[in-house]
Amino acid sequence: MTKLQKIVLITIIIFGALSRFLWLNNFPPSLNWDEVSHGYTAYSLLLTGKDQWGVSWPIFNTRAYGDYPTMLNIYLTIPFVKLFGLNPVTTRIPSALAGFLLIPLTFILTKSLFKNTNQALVASFLVLITPWTFFTSRAVFQSTIAQVFVVAGLYFLLSKHKNIYFLPLSALTLGISMYAYHNARIFIPLFFVIYLILERQKLKITKTNLIALLIFLAFLIPQGFDLINPSAQARSRWVFLLNPASINYINNQRGQIANPILGKIMYNKVTYTITSVTLNYLNFLNPIPLFFKGTGNYQFNIPNQGLLFIITLPFFYLGLIWTIKNYQKPNHLFLISWFFLAMFPAALTYGDFPSIRLMTILPLPLIFTTIGLFLVIKYLRSKNIQTVFISLFLILVSLDAIQYFQNYFTQYFTNYSPSWQYGYQPMVQYLKKHYTQYNHFYITKKYGEPHEFILYYWPWNPKSYQNDPNLIWNYHADWYWVDAFDKFIFLNDWEIINPKTPFLANSLLITSPGNYPKSATKIDTINYPNKTPAFDIVKL
Repeated sequence: MTKLQKIVLITIIIFGALSRFLWLNNFPPSLNWDEVSHGYTAYSLLLTGKDQWGVSWPIFNTRAYGDYPTMLNIYLTIPFVKLFGLNPVTTRIPSALAGFLLIPLTFILTKSLFKNTNQALVASFLVLITPWTFFTSRAVFQSTIAQVFVVAGLYFLLSKHKNIYFLPLSALTLGISMYAYHNARIFIPLFFVIYLILERQKLKITKTNLIALLIFLAFLIPQGFDLINPSAQARSRWVFLLNPASINYINNQRGQIANPILGKIMYNKVTYTITSVTLNYLNFLNPIPLFFKGTGNYQFNIPNQGLLFIITLPFFYLGLIWTIKNYQKPNHLFLISWFFLAMFPAALTYGDFPSIRLMTILPLPLIFTTIGLFLVIKYLRSKNIQTVFISLFLILVSLDAIQYFQNYFTQYFTNYSPSWQYGYQPMVQYLKKHYTQYNHFYITKKYGEPHEFILYYWPWNPKSYQNDPNLIWNYHADWYWVDAFDKFIFLNDWEIINPKTPFLANSLLITSPGNYPKSATKIDTINYPNKTPAFDIVKL
């Protein structure tokens, strides 16, 4: 590397650290219910050795709300909570660290692939500024944790000839990734099988290979046993293509065919799955969500903002097509296998564009963009024109990034804080301040899981919560609903205004704006950053 290239790389890494770690407590605007669940579970394990449901040191999943998230992120959070307490920064810092590490990992991966430092610098710069990689680095996403272990593992696998320890390290990091996110549990075994098939003629029985295999199997085999566990299947019931709704659809379509045999041939689980998976794959390459609109979930991206910058659109598709066309090259086949196999777990699900479930393909879209960009540069031939072209590209993409960051730290914070369940933290502070003044607190469920925010922001003693005689919960609709603990009673909005709902004496109500009995008296309001009300505080 030249001195200038080293300076550029250091600058990218410094800005990467600043963009991932600064103001984690305020941007995104608030912790959402998944984040407080992860943080409080880490806190509970730290203090009691049990999650909030009383399970000792779970390995694969914790119950949470019934969605059974994986455990790795939670265990990575524990040391930070131990050192600095339970707060938004310590809860988000594992994701921020993983998002930051993706930047230098992309540099060394791209340089290893193409032996071109400038290409590696551009790819790592794109990882630094791209919405998809930036946004998911600043909040708790299991996929962000899995992603960095996948990329590290695949780099070590690709570079195993450089160091005798790289293959065991690859087995270790890829094995760990399966404990970070559900999609990695599918992608990594698939990739392992394909890799063995592609490399079958080169593989030899050596001590290093056997050690790597044993390490990988030590992580893989327990995952296989866990698949028969109902908790491991709970998440798939939520998002898998073949669910009760899709089965009803298949049966309804069959009923419209006069010939029953023909109906079964045309509409069955196999044809439905193949068709849906194919359409999902095509949609994953759809430029509309990728470059223009993003997803409909505003906890995953800024509204009407692509996951990738528009200026990179032609280069992404050019790089992808060129890589596929030149699949005979070993490194290209490696990238293609990674790209399309990593899409498969997401293709088995339904719903909006699954940017989070697709994160195991990162940073490949940015590497393909870099490939396409340097193909154009190579075609231009004249060094002066090449310099002008790359300078113009970097200026335009930087302007896009500046506009994006300005939006993220201003308008998005102000206008979309409700998407992050803003208001719970000041609400809990109010409860703590007035805790001794009231016998009971009634709290709306409108914004989702108020009990978890109380546990987190108080923070509530986990042992007291686990053994609370006033804890009331029930399970229905694949969800664990907490209805009460200690002095707190949680009600739906419609229950709050129902005249038949019995409110106990000397109670305080925290409800959605205007949603309270006429006989009650509003005494305070908690507002969103845009000054619209989030909660009304009412004396009953």
